[in-house]
Amino acid sequence: MMRRAVLLRSVQRLLAEGDEVIEAAFMWSRHRWMLPFAAGAFVAMLLIAELAGFEEWSSRIALGVASAAIAVTATTNYRALAKTRHGIMIFEASKIRQFAKRLIEVLPASVEITRVGGTLLATDWHIAGRTYTVPKSSERAIHHIAGC
Repeated sequence: MMRRAVLLRSVQRLLAEGDEVIEAAFMWSRHRWMLPFAAGAFVAMLLIAELAGFEEWSSRIALGVASAAIAVTATTNYRALAKTRHGIMIFEASKIRQFAKRLIEVLPASVEITRVGGTLLATDWHIAGRTYTVPKSSERAIHHIAGC
C-alpha cells in the first residue's frame, strides 16, 4: 500500500497544473538482447575469475551469476503507467523503488491495453506496441487503467 502511495505521489508531482492522477501501475520491459548480454557477462566473468586466480569453480560460477544479474538489471527498463484526467501516460520509473522520474510519452485515447499472459508473480501486458511485465501488486491498477 505504501509503494502505491509513493508511486501516485511521484506521478502527481510530474503532471501539469490542474491534472490529477487517477490510477498508476508499476511495470518493466526487458531489452531484446538481454539474454545474450547476460550470457556474455557470465562467460566473461568466468574467464576473468580464472585469470584472477580463483581456483574453486563455485567461486567462479558465483561471480558469473552476479555478473549476469547485473547485466539483466542494466537491460531492464522500469516504467509507470498512469491514468490521469487528461489521458494515459508512460513515465520512466526508478530501478530501486516504485517511483516515477519523468514523463516519456502521452498515449493516444485509442491506445489498446491487453493482457497477453503471466505467471503467479506477474502478468504481461501489451501497451502501445510494447510488452510490459506488471507485478501482482499493480495488477488491479492496470486493470482499472485498461478499462477491464
